[in-house]
Amino acid sequence: MIIKNLLLVLLFTSLVFSNQVHALGKKKTTTPPGDTPSPYTPVVENFRWVIPGNGLPVISKPSMASNNNVAIFMFHNRLYMAWRNAPSHFASPSTEMHVVSSGDMGKTWNFEKNIHTGKDLREPFFYEMNDKLFLIYAELGTNPVSFDPHCIWRTVLTLNQRGGYSWTPDQVWIDHPEMPWEIKKRNGLLWMTSYTGNHYKTGTSDLLVHFRKSSNGYDWDDMRSDRNFVYVGGVSEVGFEFDKDGTLWGVTRNEDGDATGFGSQVVSAAGPRYDEWQFPGKSNPNRYDSSRMFRHGDDIYLIARRDIGGPYDMGLDVPDEIKKITYLVSYSFRPKRSALYRIDRTTSQVVHLFDLPGDGDTAFPSIVQLDDDRFLIANYTSPLAYPNRDWFSGQTSPQGTQIYFIDLVFKPKNL
Repeated sequence: MIIKNLLLVLLFTSLVFSNQVHALGKKKTTTPPGDTPSPYTPVVENFRWVIPGNGLPVISKPSMASNNNVAIFMFHNRLYMAWRNAPSHFASPSTEMHVVSSGDMGKTWNFEKNIHTGKDLREPFFYEMNDKLFLIYAELGTNPVSFDPHCIWRTVLTLNQRGGYSWTPDQVWIDHPEMPWEIKKRNGLLWMTSYTGNHYKTGTSDLLVHFRKSSNGYDWDDMRSDRNFVYVGGVSEVGFEFDKDGTLWGVTRNEDGDATGFGSQVVSAAGPRYDEWQFPGKSNPNRYDSSRMFRHGDDIYLIARRDIGGPYDMGLDVPDEIKKITYLVSYSFRPKRSALYRIDRTTSQVVHLFDLPGDGDTAFPSIVQLDDDRFLIANYTSPLAYPNRDWFSGQTSPQGTQIYFIDLVFKPKNL
């Protein structure tokens, strides 16, 4: 009730501007001319529910309604998966992180570990370096109406003296409120985006986005010695990928707003100067939450949340403080989807291709490339029978959320 009452108060604020919002919501956008079309067509195959599902060890079967924040990774021909299980989407001291592995691509699972600290846990992420599998996850507070990151934990699956692999004890890796978002191994190095600062603060936004690299998975270096950030403003999550020429491409979540507006930005940085990100003069008014990016051939793709009834930035001519509240509340009470997008690198635009399974509370994808043309996607969603359910209702519904797998296959267009 506390959460709903708070949001209803904020919703009342947004209704003051309802006429302007409604008029702006009717505007149609045009798609800019694009770059060379891809010679491949992405196709979704083999949808299957995983959590809850058959084959899980009893000790890792979810006991609470909300299953989200999923991460998957292939290591030594085994598929590893971690996910958050909690009473709802919001922070709770009951939250657990389950970790399992499979030798048959998810038909059956082995227990790896369960994690419970008495705090909220989320944002798991796997990465590999030097024959070690790293798992990181965030510990936050327990207030359901507060975003309160505390620290980042890390555990490592490594070769033991008996010739097998075992997990090291979980240890605090980052002892301050920094939130890693995406980590990739490219060209022999690990690369990571993260953010720090007071998310959802009043006044001018001063979140910092960091971009770091590592050669061993333990120690991370900033891209330049005179500062440890590549951006300051309203951006938090940044998904990223490198193209075949070595240029870095990213999509930001500009939820708190900056001088370019609210929504998102397509950013880039030509190698080797990955510390000098190029930002657009105006944000894309659409917001792409929980963005993960990947490359197929010459093309860069994005999987993220799609806002039905947006855009996020509705162009209100009011002070930024009122915009922040109005946009956030309006966004929370609109339906959502998960979707596949392609990055048009000629125009620096995000191009919607098609929706993936997902409605209500949805979109925290994890991506594993299986071969040249096939990717395994894990994601979560509210029950699929209610496509018009709004995001907030999905987050608080006793029906909870479930996790599924799909195969995303790129097929040549000339076949």
